[in-house]
Amino acid sequence: MVIQASQPSSADPTDARGEPASQPEKSKVEEELKKAATHRSRPSCYYYYYFNEGDPQNYSDDLEMEQGLLPVVMFPDKQVQVEEWKIEAQQFETDFGEMEMKIHRFPASTRSLGRRYILPMAVSIGLYHHGSSSLHEMEKVKRVATHHFISYSGRSFEEMYAAVFSVIGAARSFYDTKDSKVDVGDAEFADMMFIDGCFLLQYMLMCTGLGKLPPSLLSCFKSNEACIINDIMLLENQLPWMVVNILRTFRSVPVEEFIGKMGRTLQIRGDMHRRPVVMDACYMPPHLLGILLFYKAGGINNNVPLSVPDGFRSMSKSISAIELAEIGIKLTAGKTTKFMDTGIKKTFLSAEIFLAPLLLDDIRSCWLVNMAAFEVCLGMAAGAHQSTAVVCSYLAVLAMLMDREEDVHELRSKRLVQGELTNKETLDFFKMLVKCISGGPLYIQIMEEVEAYKLNRWMWIKVHQFVYKNFKAIVTVLSITGVLVGIFKAILSLKRH
Repeated sequence: MVIQASQPSSADPTDARGEPASQPEKSKVEEELKKAATHRSRPSCYYYYYFNEGDPQNYSDDLEMEQGLLPVVMFPDKQVQVEEWKIEAQQFETDFGEMEMKIHRFPASTRSLGRRYILPMAVSIGLYHHGSSSLHEMEKVKRVATHHFISYSGRSFEEMYAAVFSVIGAARSFYDTKDSKVDVGDAEFADMMFIDGCFLLQYMLMCTGLGKLPPSLLSCFKSNEACIINDIMLLENQLPWMVVNILRTFRSVPVEEFIGKMGRTLQIRGDMHRRPVVMDACYMPPHLLGILLFYKAGGINNNVPLSVPDGFRSMSKSISAIELAEIGIKLTAGKTTKFMDTGIKKTFLSAEIFLAPLLLDDIRSCWLVNMAAFEVCLGMAAGAHQSTAVVCSYLAVLAMLMDREEDVHELRSKRLVQGELTNKETLDFFKMLVKCISGGPLYIQIMEEVEAYKLNRWMWIKVHQFVYKNFKAIVTVLSITGVLVGIFKAILSLKRH
């Protein structure tokens, strides 16, 4: 039976038959009524009490919640809010399904890296930094580039603009427009998509040597090249790829060649068998940064064997390049320049960690941060395809190898890390970055294998450490011994004669 108790009374409570309740039941009801009395200031709150229909003497702590006196609180004025939560939950699921295609904001976990990796220096692409006063000068250059892109396409402006305008609804859905500061009307949004798309493609044509440009525009592109290359690979400075693809139908642009050229600037050496970048037919790129990530990660290959043990395996927390050398683990360059080409191989007496060599400077470090930030944004989506956390794994492995400037020098001697940054700048960059990202499955696999190597070969490691640390002394002793042996042989030969 249900008793409404929004107006508690001091009268003795009754049981389900309207008769005075037994002592145990009575005391419980009185206790609950006292609790209800404290809520009189909440007129929209109603309390209902469900009584046990069995023997009131059989109360127990275990059955109290299921069969005993249980208060149920009703909030009629909160039902609208509950419906809003339901709608938000449904929208959250929808957004999750589209996560890989979104134009993300820089994740909170990596914002501490600084504005240098977030804000464009010269040119805005897309919605988030559109209209920024510090980027106003390049707006004229973008319009000039758009004019030349249309002129050399041989198609009419109206035809091209109409094609872009037809997808602005879908393109807008990829941006986070909750912030009214970045939201614009349809006409302004369509203009922005069209101009930014033409500018991007015109710049790609210039970089691949296929675009005929007047000296004035070519000079502007060249003089701002470092800033433009930096800005077009920022996570918050992206354009939905559907817009770029539509504009490509009006003029052929070798996007794959451009991505290959950009990707090769991250590597120290070229691939022995350079192959053209081929976009997988089943891969739908979200934006330009996503394509660069896809290319440098080596493609999203879900068949790559990763260590996913049933139970827990012990894992090394950190081990530097010099410490690895002490225990007999060598560092070598991978066979390819893809970040996925990272792993560990074991031999009878030693082991080898291989990874792609990296060319690092200010611009390339910014690219790496934004590719890692994009992987962080994918979040749980990367959990469904664990091999997508390739950049974070690669960077975490490199950061693990660097504990001191001497470790960076060791990596340089192995030609694994090169570039304009000093040893200290390189060390500071990786140690700052690794605090904001989590190593993916490739990183975890390497750390587990290193720990297994240390546990299973501890005897050999002791011998190797002794030889490694005392190598010069051992060589000196052996040299002296060799000299002494030679002298003794000479003396013996003289005595015989």
